[in-house]
Amino acid sequence: MTFDPTSRAHKAQLYPILKALADLDPRKTPELIMDDAVGSPIPHGKNYASNMRKGDINKTFAALTYDWLMENHFDLAYRISPDIFSQTPEMRWREILDERASRDALQIIPVKRQLGIVERASNVAVPAQTLKLGEHFLLEYTSDGDGYVIAFQGIHGNWHLVPLGHDGRPSAKVTSGPNILPVSADNQPDPLVEEQHTGKNEFVVVFAEQEDMPTTIKGLVKWFSDDALTIAAVTVGIWE
Repeated sequence: MTFDPTSRAHKAQLYPILKALADLDPRKTPELIMDDAVGSPIPHGKNYASNMRKGDINKTFAALTYDWLMENHFDLAYRISPDIFSQTPEMRWREILDERASRDALQIIPVKRQLGIVERASNVAVPAQTLKLGEHFLLEYTSDGDGYVIAFQGIHGNWHLVPLGHDGRPSAKVTSGPNILPVSADNQPDPLVEEQHTGKNEFVVVFAEQEDMPTTIKGLVKWFSDDALTIAAVTVGIWE
Protein backbone atom coordinates (compact mmCIF):
# COMPACT_ATOMS: atom_id res chain seq x y z
CA MET A 1 0.00 0.00 0.00
CA THR A 2 1.32 3.46 -0.94
CA PHE A 3 0.94 6.28 1.54
CA ASP A 4 -1.77 8.79 0.59
CA PRO A 5 -1.39 12.12 2.45
CA THR A 6 -5.03 12.94 1.73
CA SER A 7 -6.31 9.78 3.44
CA ARG A 8 -7.30 10.21 7.08
CA ALA A 9 -6.93 6.46 7.61
CA HIS A 10 -3.37 6.54 6.32
CA LYS A 11 -2.46 9.65 8.29
CA ALA A 12 -3.88 8.14 11.47
CA GLN A 13 -1.27 5.38 11.17
CA LEU A 14 1.50 7.95 11.60
CA TYR A 15 0.50 8.78 15.17
CA PRO A 16 1.47 5.50 16.91
CA ILE A 17 4.91 5.76 15.31
CA LEU A 18 5.36 9.34 16.52
CA LYS A 19 4.14 8.26 19.95
CA ALA A 20 6.65 5.40 20.05
CA LEU A 21 9.47 7.79 19.18
CA ALA A 22 8.28 10.24 21.86
CA ASP A 23 8.28 7.43 24.42
CA LEU A 24 12.01 6.99 23.76
CA ASP A 25 12.75 10.62 24.67
CA PRO A 26 11.11 12.11 27.80
CA ARG A 27 11.66 15.59 26.41
CA LYS A 28 9.50 14.91 23.38
CA THR A 29 5.80 14.56 22.55
CA PRO A 30 4.32 13.24 19.31
CA GLU A 31 3.68 16.84 18.30
CA LEU A 32 7.33 17.78 18.83
CA ILE A 33 8.46 14.72 16.90
CA MET A 34 6.34 15.94 14.01
CA ASP A 35 8.05 19.33 14.28
CA ASP A 36 11.35 17.51 13.81
CA ALA A 37 9.95 15.69 10.81
CA VAL A 38 8.59 18.84 9.15
CA GLY A 39 11.77 20.74 9.90
CA SER A 40 10.26 23.64 11.85
CA PRO A 41 7.63 24.21 14.58
CA ILE A 42 4.06 23.94 13.33
CA PRO A 43 0.95 25.40 15.00
CA HIS A 44 -0.31 23.09 17.76
CA GLY A 45 -3.85 24.09 18.52
CA LYS A 46 -6.05 22.69 21.24
CA ASN A 47 -6.66 18.95 20.99
CA TYR A 48 -3.93 18.67 18.35
CA ALA A 49 -2.78 15.28 19.63
CA SER A 50 -6.34 13.99 19.52
CA ASN A 51 -6.71 15.23 15.98
CA MET A 52 -3.44 13.54 15.01
CA ARG A 53 -4.74 10.23 16.36
CA LYS A 54 -7.77 10.60 14.09
CA GLY A 55 -5.67 11.41 11.03
CA ASP A 56 -6.69 15.05 10.97
CA ILE A 57 -3.28 16.29 9.79
CA ASN A 58 -2.36 18.80 7.11
CA LYS A 59 -1.49 16.76 4.01
CA THR A 60 1.82 18.61 3.48
CA PHE A 61 2.87 17.98 7.08
CA ALA A 62 1.79 14.35 6.73
CA ALA A 63 3.82 13.85 3.55
CA LEU A 64 6.92 15.43 5.11
CA THR A 65 6.51 13.30 8.23
CA TYR A 66 6.13 10.12 6.18
CA ASP A 67 9.28 10.87 4.16
CA TRP A 68 11.22 11.66 7.34
CA LEU A 69 10.15 8.41 8.97
CA MET A 70 11.06 6.46 5.84
CA GLU A 71 14.55 7.94 5.85
CA ASN A 72 15.29 7.97 9.56
CA HIS A 73 13.09 5.43 11.37
CA PHE A 74 11.98 2.91 8.77
CA ASP A 75 12.44 -0.22 10.93
CA LEU A 76 10.24 1.15 13.71
CA ALA A 77 7.66 2.50 11.27
CA TYR A 78 7.52 -0.79 9.40
CA ARG A 79 6.95 -2.76 12.60
CA ILE A 80 4.13 -0.49 13.77
CA SER A 81 2.39 0.42 10.51
CA PRO A 82 3.41 -2.06 7.79
CA ASP A 83 0.38 -1.17 5.68
CA ILE A 84 1.79 2.24 4.75
CA PHE A 85 5.49 1.47 5.17
CA SER A 86 6.15 -1.25 2.64
CA GLN A 87 9.47 -3.02 2.26
CA THR A 88 12.49 -1.17 0.96
CA PRO A 89 14.16 -2.60 -2.16
CA GLU A 90 17.09 -3.68 0.01
CA MET A 91 14.78 -5.65 2.33
CA ARG A 92 13.14 -7.42 -0.60
CA TRP A 93 16.56 -8.08 -2.16
CA ARG A 94 17.68 -9.76 1.06
CA GLU A 95 14.57 -11.97 0.97
CA ILE A 96 15.23 -12.90 -2.66
CA LEU A 97 18.81 -13.87 -1.85
CA ASP A 98 17.77 -15.95 1.15
CA GLU A 99 15.04 -17.69 -0.86
CA ARG A 100 16.65 -18.20 -4.26
CA ALA A 101 20.42 -17.72 -4.29
CA SER A 102 22.54 -20.81 -4.92
CA ARG A 103 25.52 -21.12 -2.60
CA ASP A 104 27.22 -23.73 -4.78
CA ALA A 105 27.58 -22.02 -8.17
CA LEU A 106 29.83 -19.12 -7.13
CA GLN A 107 33.29 -19.23 -5.58
CA ILE A 108 35.99 -16.75 -4.60
CA ILE A 109 39.34 -17.66 -6.14
CA PRO A 110 42.48 -15.91 -4.81
CA VAL A 111 45.08 -15.57 -7.57
CA LYS A 112 48.56 -14.35 -8.32
CA ARG A 113 48.55 -10.90 -9.88
CA GLN A 114 49.62 -12.25 -13.25
CA LEU A 115 47.96 -15.28 -14.84
CA GLY A 116 49.27 -17.22 -17.80
CA ILE A 117 47.31 -16.97 -21.03
CA VAL A 118 45.91 -20.47 -20.74
CA GLU A 119 45.89 -20.76 -16.95
CA ARG A 120 42.52 -21.18 -15.30
CA ALA A 121 42.22 -19.24 -12.06
CA SER A 122 40.81 -22.35 -10.40
CA ASN A 123 44.07 -24.11 -11.25
CA VAL A 124 46.09 -21.41 -9.53
CA ALA A 125 44.39 -21.44 -6.13
CA VAL A 126 41.60 -23.23 -4.30
CA PRO A 127 38.35 -21.44 -3.36
CA ALA A 128 38.70 -19.16 -0.36
CA GLN A 129 36.46 -18.30 2.57
CA THR A 130 38.80 -15.53 3.71
CA LEU A 131 41.05 -13.04 1.92
CA LYS A 132 43.65 -10.55 3.03
CA LEU A 133 42.92 -6.89 2.46
CA GLY A 134 44.54 -6.01 -0.87
CA GLU A 135 44.70 -9.63 -2.08
CA HIS A 136 43.70 -10.14 -5.71
CA PHE A 137 40.87 -12.54 -6.47
CA LEU A 138 38.40 -13.64 -9.13
CA LEU A 139 34.87 -14.98 -9.19
CA GLU A 140 34.27 -18.43 -10.60
CA TYR A 141 30.65 -18.81 -11.66
CA THR A 142 29.29 -22.14 -12.86
CA SER A 143 26.44 -21.49 -15.28
CA ASP A 144 23.69 -23.86 -16.37
CA GLY A 145 23.54 -22.24 -19.80
CA ASP A 146 24.75 -19.50 -22.12
CA GLY A 147 23.84 -15.93 -21.27
CA TYR A 148 24.98 -12.84 -19.41
CA VAL A 149 25.78 -11.99 -15.81
CA ILE A 150 26.10 -8.95 -13.61
CA ALA A 151 27.54 -8.88 -10.09
CA PHE A 152 27.13 -6.99 -6.83
CA GLN A 153 29.24 -6.71 -3.71
CA GLY A 154 27.39 -6.39 -0.41
CA ILE A 155 29.15 -4.53 2.41
CA HIS A 156 27.37 -3.72 5.69
CA GLY A 157 23.95 -3.87 3.99
CA ASN A 158 24.98 -1.66 1.07
CA TRP A 159 25.19 -3.08 -2.45
CA HIS A 160 27.64 -1.99 -5.12
CA LEU A 161 27.74 -3.00 -8.77
CA VAL A 162 30.91 -4.88 -9.73
CA PRO A 163 31.66 -4.39 -13.46
CA LEU A 164 32.40 -7.78 -15.01
CA GLY A 165 33.01 -6.89 -18.66
CA HIS A 166 35.98 -5.12 -20.19
CA ASP A 167 36.12 -1.31 -20.30
CA GLY A 168 34.01 -1.16 -17.14
CA ARG A 169 30.95 -2.72 -18.75
CA PRO A 170 28.50 -4.01 -16.13
CA SER A 171 27.78 -7.37 -17.76
CA ALA A 172 29.85 -10.21 -19.13
CA LYS A 173 28.97 -13.10 -21.40
CA VAL A 174 29.12 -16.60 -19.92
CA THR A 175 28.80 -20.10 -21.29
CA SER A 176 27.58 -23.32 -19.75
CA GLY A 177 29.99 -24.56 -17.11
CA PRO A 178 32.65 -22.73 -15.07
CA ASN A 179 33.38 -19.10 -15.98
CA ILE A 180 36.12 -16.85 -14.60
CA LEU A 181 35.06 -13.25 -13.92
CA PRO A 182 35.82 -10.41 -14.51
CA VAL A 183 37.59 -10.49 -17.90
CA SER A 184 39.65 -8.03 -19.89
CA ALA A 185 39.15 -6.93 -23.49
CA ASP A 186 41.20 -9.92 -24.73
CA ASN A 187 39.05 -12.24 -22.60
CA GLN A 188 41.73 -12.83 -19.98
CA PRO A 189 41.06 -12.94 -16.21
CA ASP A 190 41.13 -9.43 -14.74
CA PRO A 191 41.37 -9.81 -10.95
CA LEU A 192 39.43 -7.80 -8.39
CA VAL A 193 40.86 -6.37 -5.17
CA GLU A 194 39.28 -4.99 -1.99
CA GLU A 195 41.52 -2.40 -0.35
CA GLN A 196 39.17 -0.64 2.07
CA HIS A 197 36.38 -2.74 3.57
CA THR A 198 37.19 -5.48 6.03
CA GLY A 199 34.73 -7.93 7.53
CA LYS A 200 32.04 -9.97 5.79
CA ASN A 201 31.69 -9.27 2.08
CA GLU A 202 28.96 -10.92 0.03
CA PHE A 203 29.23 -11.32 -3.73
CA VAL A 204 26.17 -12.03 -5.87
CA VAL A 205 26.01 -12.95 -9.55
CA VAL A 206 22.73 -12.61 -11.46
CA PHE A 207 22.31 -14.60 -14.69
CA ALA A 208 19.89 -13.92 -17.55
CA GLU A 209 19.73 -15.09 -21.14
CA GLN A 210 19.56 -11.49 -22.39
CA GLU A 211 22.25 -8.88 -21.84
CA ASP A 212 19.88 -6.02 -21.11
CA MET A 213 19.06 -6.38 -17.42
CA PRO A 214 18.72 -3.86 -14.56
CA THR A 215 21.96 -2.87 -12.85
CA THR A 216 20.45 -1.49 -9.63
CA ILE A 217 18.96 -3.33 -6.67
CA LYS A 218 15.69 -1.42 -7.06
CA GLY A 219 15.45 -2.39 -10.72
CA LEU A 220 16.36 -6.02 -10.08
CA VAL A 221 13.78 -6.42 -7.31
CA LYS A 222 11.07 -5.27 -9.73
CA TRP A 223 12.45 -7.44 -12.52
CA PHE A 224 12.59 -10.56 -10.39
CA SER A 225 8.82 -10.52 -10.04
CA ASP A 226 8.46 -10.93 -13.80
CA ASP A 227 11.42 -13.05 -14.85
CA ALA A 228 12.83 -16.39 -13.78
CA LEU A 229 16.42 -15.36 -13.14
CA THR A 230 19.26 -17.36 -11.65
CA ILE A 231 21.18 -16.03 -8.66
CA ALA A 232 24.37 -17.26 -7.05
CA ALA A 233 25.98 -15.87 -3.90
CA VAL A 234 29.08 -16.39 -1.83
CA THR A 235 30.36 -14.81 1.37
CA VAL A 236 34.00 -14.15 2.12
CA GLY A 237 35.72 -12.58 5.11
CA ILE A 238 38.32 -9.93 4.26
CA TRP A 239 40.85 -9.10 6.95
CA GLU A 240 44.02 -7.08 7.33
